[in-house]
Amino acid sequence: MVGEKSPNVYLEFPLIGKPFLDVTVLPGRLSAGTRIDSPAAVGTESLLEWAVGTCCKSDGVCFGFELDVKESSLPTAAVHFQHFARTDLVAPFLEAIDEPERAESYLGLSARMPKGWPLATLGLFRGRPHAPLRASGYLNAQEKATCAEDPARLAVAFDTVGFTAYDSAMIERASELLRAAPGSVEFQFDVFGDGKLGPTFAFDVQFAVAQPDEVRASFAGGPAMRVLGLLESWGVADKRWRLAGDAAFARAIGVELDNGSAGRFAFTLMPQWAKARWTNCEPQPSKLYHLAKAELVSSREKHPVFDGTD
Repeated sequence: MVGEKSPNVYLEFPLIGKPFLDVTVLPGRLSAGTRIDSPAAVGTESLLEWAVGTCCKSDGVCFGFELDVKESSLPTAAVHFQHFARTDLVAPFLEAIDEPERAESYLGLSARMPKGWPLATLGLFRGRPHAPLRASGYLNAQEKATCAEDPARLAVAFDTVGFTAYDSAMIERASELLRAAPGSVEFQFDVFGDGKLGPTFAFDVQFAVAQPDEVRASFAGGPAMRVLGLLESWGVADKRWRLAGDAAFARAIGVELDNGSAGRFAFTLMPQWAKARWTNCEPQPSKLYHLAKAELVSSREKHPVFDGTD
């Protein structure tokens, strides 16, 4: 929990198989000299210094760490960087984590992405020999709709970027998932140092819900149920997803702000998206992600979760 405000914390759960918890932490605004007292953060000093002068000054640009806390001993944290259109920041970020040679393969992939498939985020498990770079982005609304109705459009996109680990069954299922998706959809590829793509592809399907009662309704008979029920029908999720709607949580308490005005300190825990993955054309166990978020909210400020609640 570092920075001048609470970080966003994403909690990752498997939807089938042995339960575990992984955590992704996106720090808030950082001050110069910030350090993380954890063996998992060894070697991140240059990244933290770079982030102070970059991520805190560019809207939408952020970085974070992913922890595989299911392991008996905490491994070196993976790094996560969200750049959106600021591809000019990719090389400096990779330089800051001492992986400058990765820039060419990532930017090469970015240059050949088809229209409607812009890259926005990269991630890397430091300390894992030969680990691929995770490259991801968000389908624009038109591309999502087109791929949902025409599976062949997905095949064209895959061919354009050089992804070959797909077959007709995978394409059909991916399009079916897009048709069920109520909100935005993130795509993910793995790119190796030589620029070649790995055999894994994923879609993160956002649920597009903000209020706890909307979450419960979505999981009980709405869009979240359709998405997760589809994953269950493929055998990559079991019935545990039905508990997720009841995990939605929202509370706020009245506080006095530094200027003497009234405000609220708000905390939420909300399911955000489900991940569907394929490796060598075969569907893999799916996962569910919750966002835990804490922030100060002005008493007069409109807030998607806390309007009218205490």
